[in-house]
Amino acid sequence: MKKAMIITVGTGRTGEDIAHAICLSIKQQNPDYLVFLKTRETDERTMPFIRKNAILDQRQYQEIELSSPDDIEKIVVECHAAISALSKKGYDPQDMVADYTSGTKAMSAGLTIAAIKGNVGALVYVTGEKDDGGRVMSGTERSISLEPNRIRADGLFQDAIRLFNLYQFDACLEALSKAETLVADPVFIDKVKALETLAKAYMSWDKFQIAESFNLLKEFKKEIFLKEWGIERQVKNNKQALYTEKENKFCEERMVDLLENARRRGEREKKFDDAIARLYRLCEYIAQCYISWRNLYMKTGSDVDTSNLDLSSLTVNIKEKYEKYRDGKESRVKLPLYASYDLLLDLDELPGKYFFKDEKKTKKLLGLRNASILAHGFNPVSEKVYKEMFLFMEEFVRKVVRDFEYTRGRIRFPTLISP
Repeated sequence: MKKAMIITVGTGRTGEDIAHAICLSIKQQNPDYLVFLKTRETDERTMPFIRKNAILDQRQYQEIELSSPDDIEKIVVECHAAISALSKKGYDPQDMVADYTSGTKAMSAGLTIAAIKGNVGALVYVTGEKDDGGRVMSGTERSISLEPNRIRADGLFQDAIRLFNLYQFDACLEALSKAETLVADPVFIDKVKALETLAKAYMSWDKFQIAESFNLLKEFKKEIFLKEWGIERQVKNNKQALYTEKENKFCEERMVDLLENARRRGEREKKFDDAIARLYRLCEYIAQCYISWRNLYMKTGSDVDTSNLDLSSLTVNIKEKYEKYRDGKESRVKLPLYASYDLLLDLDELPGKYFFKDEKKTKKLLGLRNASILAHGFNPVSEKVYKEMFLFMEEFVRKVVRDFEYTRGRIRFPTLISP
């Protein structure tokens, strides 16, 4: 495995002192190939001492004179070019070392930035006991190594937290997967695995995979991270809501869940057609809940069949009204959306009253949904239409859910606090 080293060259007091520290660093790192980043001044004062040092025997090296030693932007570009040139010579960035001990502050900063951007494996600098002038005394030098991979891994983890809070769970998992490959620290890996589990749980919930989401949260054992991220109480509330949904096909929690899912699609992702489709399903679901709670659906085994209304318990006049919806071929009474709410109105149920309170507005909003490309039409849904439909359905859910704010608090996804 070939190793390369890039070094910024400064002047020090005499040039020889800096050369001594650089040669010590070369000895410790033992590279096969060297790149010296110099200035006109260091070429005259420091490089002669390095060139004649036996440390360069049997080693290949090149010298690059920086065009502007105090212009950090130019230095970054030139350092990045040097790293790319080494890659073309067959040196893997992970097998490169960048020594930023000497040179101008801009040179050190420029090489550090370029090294991190270029995925260089290690950053090193030489330190030691300092004299009254703040310079490292010859003979006391020691090399300190930093791993840019850890910096990158920490950055990726912070990105993952940000993406989780934006409900972009696929991207969150991708960032965590990359971070996991960069370091072997078991504490860091433990934290990555914990966030991976949470992201998978909420991604499943976001896709209405309720049982899978509940099981992932139920089996989650890293409560220490929940405390660190400030979401311990919210995750506990979420598990309770998920359990209710898992055990009850028709429940208030699922009403609020559909509403919140639509809000995430609309407010965060700006996917207004997707949001409208969920709001329309919510409108259907509210009617299904109330009809089911009145035990008006036929039973299929231990479950109810929402496509088959049981007319037997209805009064004669109501029964006759809905008999017309019976499918002759299957002998099922299938109620469309409006007929479902008409039935609830006949039964003096609150949803029926709300649905027909402003029938013109209701028909308008549902008609706009029907014109969507995801329904029966070809028109994209605008943000204005989404907001109008959302406010209508939010008010609807407030009417039919007994403690709306409490339930929404248990349904909403947590927001992680970045440590």
